[in-house]
Amino acid sequence: MKKILLYTDTPQRGGAELQMFLLAKFLDKTKFEPILICSKYKELDKWCTNFEKERIKVYRLNVKSKHDPRHYFKLKKIIKEEQPDILHAHIWNPASCRYAYIVAKSTKIPLIITEHDPFELSPFKDFFKKKALKFVTKIVAISNNNKTLLSKLYPDHKQKITVIHNGLDLTWWQSQLLRFPDEDLHKIKKDLFHCKENTLVITTVAELNDRKGIKYLINAIPVIIKKYPNTKFVIIGDGPHRKNYENLIKKLKIENHIILLGRQKEIPKLLKSSNIFLLPSIREGFGMVNLEAMITPLPIIATLAGGIPEVVKDGKTGILVETENTNELIKALNKLIPSSSLREKYAIAGHDRVLKKFDAREMTIAYGKLYEDIKIAQKAL
Repeated sequence: MKKILLYTDTPQRGGAELQMFLLAKFLDKTKFEPILICSKYKELDKWCTNFEKERIKVYRLNVKSKHDPRHYFKLKKIIKEEQPDILHAHIWNPASCRYAYIVAKSTKIPLIITEHDPFELSPFKDFFKKKALKFVTKIVAISNNNKTLLSKLYPDHKQKITVIHNGLDLTWWQSQLLRFPDEDLHKIKKDLFHCKENTLVITTVAELNDRKGIKYLINAIPVIIKKYPNTKFVIIGDGPHRKNYENLIKKLKIENHIILLGRQKEIPKLLKSSNIFLLPSIREGFGMVNLEAMITPLPIIATLAGGIPEVVKDGKTGILVETENTNELIKALNKLIPSSSLREKYAIAGHDRVLKKFDAREMTIAYGKLYEDIKIAQKAL
């Protein structure tokens, strides 16, 4: 049995961390023993508890930030104690998990990294990253688009790159959707969305920052509500630019047609209470939330950013538009809002696509094969 250390220095829980959990949960326990190593941030407490519920060992590092050198010493100590076969670092930011590379060099443990959101770094960080990649055995890209980008950024290491798409816990999502009576839908529309039962709801789930392209969506709303006044835009999530968006909403005088709900827990129910899902991202490694909307099932409007076209098929499961383009968002909404038949067609096709292509169990099988292919040169330390 191979022992796999899953390591991250992230300060918060997001899409990359969800994939780490699903990987640990569904990994074949007759072949692999996953162990989580992460920092001791309060924001990660519930996430770590989920691992422990699956009887997965968790190490919490008492560090101040991803820059803290104690990452190196504590990680090295755990490797000495556990004698793992593979260190698997999840790179939530291309400059993160720097101490994993150094530990891999000093202990000679095989290192796999999954690049969840690659982008070009500053010259100094880029120099370090290129040097550090020498100590990596395999690089996992979560989309073909990301593989192309990584190959361009790090051409000397492109032979190490393989693609494993993210996956969805289909059983969990379907169970949540099955437990959703009509009275819950009515309550959500009335109490959370603040709209009538027959209002058409366009929902976005995203962090409120520039990379998600929220301002282009907000700028499209005045045009849409003029033609379709019985529509409501719901944005679920929070972030550093919330105040900017609130000011823009006031400036455009569209307060009655959009609501910023902040962070919410019962995302399946909120999506099920919607009619269209819209993600206007400027940069997106994969766009996991599109899968969640498709399994609901909802028709999608999204951008051509990153790995999104590998998830959403234009003209089949939704409509894809150029990034940073309010006019194209308006055109897509004008196409979907009046056509319930087209929305249903895209929703059904999207649901089927998720079932066939994006099961987390299949993702885990792919990682298992990758682990098995890694030759253990020697035990660490």
